[in-house]
Amino acid sequence: MHETPPPPDAAANPLKALRRPPSTAFLDEFPALSAEAKRARVAANLAALEEDLWSERLVFRSRPRTADVQFSNYCNMACTMCYPDGNPPLQVMPEPLLRQLARDLFPDLAVVEPFAGSEPLVFTWELTRRVAERFAIQLEIVTNAQFLDEPRFRELEPLVSGIRLSVDSHLPDVYAKIRLKSRPDVVFRNLAGAARLCRDHSIEAMVNVVFMAENAPHLDETVAAFADLGIPKINLLQYHYFDERGAASDPCRVLSRTQIDDLLARIRAVAREKRIAVFFDLDPKETVDFRPPDVAYRPNLRNDEWFLRFRRFFPGYCLQSIDRVKVQADGNVYPCCMGGGDQLVLGNLNQKSFEEIWNGPESQDLRRGMLTQDLPSLCRGCSFVSGFLLPEQERMVFLDSFATDERLDFVELPDAPPFELLAPAHLERRESAPTFRWSAPPFRADRLVVELAAGGEVQPINARFELSGDATSFTVPDDAWLRLRGNLGYWWCVFAIDERGRRCARARTARCLVRHQPIPRVVGSDLYHADRALYSFSGFSGAAPSAPRAP
Repeated sequence: MHETPPPPDAAANPLKALRRPPSTAFLDEFPALSAEAKRARVAANLAALEEDLWSERLVFRSRPRTADVQFSNYCNMACTMCYPDGNPPLQVMPEPLLRQLARDLFPDLAVVEPFAGSEPLVFTWELTRRVAERFAIQLEIVTNAQFLDEPRFRELEPLVSGIRLSVDSHLPDVYAKIRLKSRPDVVFRNLAGAARLCRDHSIEAMVNVVFMAENAPHLDETVAAFADLGIPKINLLQYHYFDERGAASDPCRVLSRTQIDDLLARIRAVAREKRIAVFFDLDPKETVDFRPPDVAYRPNLRNDEWFLRFRRFFPGYCLQSIDRVKVQADGNVYPCCMGGGDQLVLGNLNQKSFEEIWNGPESQDLRRGMLTQDLPSLCRGCSFVSGFLLPEQERMVFLDSFATDERLDFVELPDAPPFELLAPAHLERRESAPTFRWSAPPFRADRLVVELAAGGEVQPINARFELSGDATSFTVPDDAWLRLRGNLGYWWCVFAIDERGRRCARARTARCLVRHQPIPRVVGSDLYHADRALYSFSGFSGAAPSAPRAP
């Protein structure tokens, strides 16, 4: 039986005033999709997305693969990081809007997150479940765990690819100060049960922990406590707040840079000791993963591994906006979870069809802005844009294939001075042809090769330039520069070749360079009219490199 605190009247309990949850009968009017049919649609949609991106289309033929759908905005808690002024008036997605989504959005979706500042396992859970079953959609559940008892878990288990449990501290008194109106005793009991049940069903259970001043002093202990419960992954989330009232909870204002670095180092050490993964959803993003290599979880239809390749080709293009939408109960559509109010609104389904919104002026203008990095203010300050930028790379396909293609032996001379790239800077965007500079190679070279590889791969559009062995700089000819694809990530490196010894060496890393090609803003777009910051973002930077998976 689900434990719900019994409010005394309808004013305190808006669900009581609604009498009954939304009807699901209308879903029977839409064709049911089998799991096999859905996999085929998802694969075809991903192929269409790659073509859209490669062709630099602003009008996409592909459709979203993931959606945050706010079937209602009801939440049983009032968390300090969500609504500083208290929970908003209750809204439930009306049936006409649900019918639009069933016709135009749900058939192509791989994953739905029934969450947008709400608790999905309460009022509209039955609607969520029926949608997932009808359209063969996987659910990514984000829940505060107060209603995730074993009977509810049994209902959602066949439908989920992952469960994220939002619990910000292992200490009940600290937790209660952050998650107002909560029942810590019920939450912690359900958390332990969910960890066990997820393990039994090969579901990746994650705990979301918002990094705040309130929980920061003991955050490493919190990670250890959750690991001891059997949680294999922790998401440490960056704290966002609306205005200066939230500044007191900003760890970057309360703690020094040194204190934060020490805390993050202790968390990494806990992850290593407990053999878990921790995703630092800060700026930059970082993952440490010490889980045993033989641990397997259910596959996710989103195919998140695809995003790594995408990041190499389109640096700065937000992963949240590429094939995702957020639909709120009031009909507003946003490209990502951070959009809200009049910031990044793409349109409203009460006024336009989904197609008119998905390929409308605002959507096209955002894609143009992502390609050119002419971003709205909310995106410019968002860790989902900057945090996923890749650092310089030591291993890439074009680096590893060079010696084989040239029939040379690749050598490393550890006692020699480092062979380093000097300029341009990593991730630089420029319209004019650059001058490359590098340090001297580790041996006397007969010739040097500068290679620019699209996405770091071996592609027909790559460029290669041969130089004398004593060169330490090279300016790309204007005509060759203009032949490179605009707004695409080219990874470059310098190779030194000893012809007589049939050996080669390369600079220690590859850097990314983009030939910037401006694209005019889209006529009719209202995307930049609210060009002001809505959220404040904690100022994280300089996180340590990601640790590899433990052998």
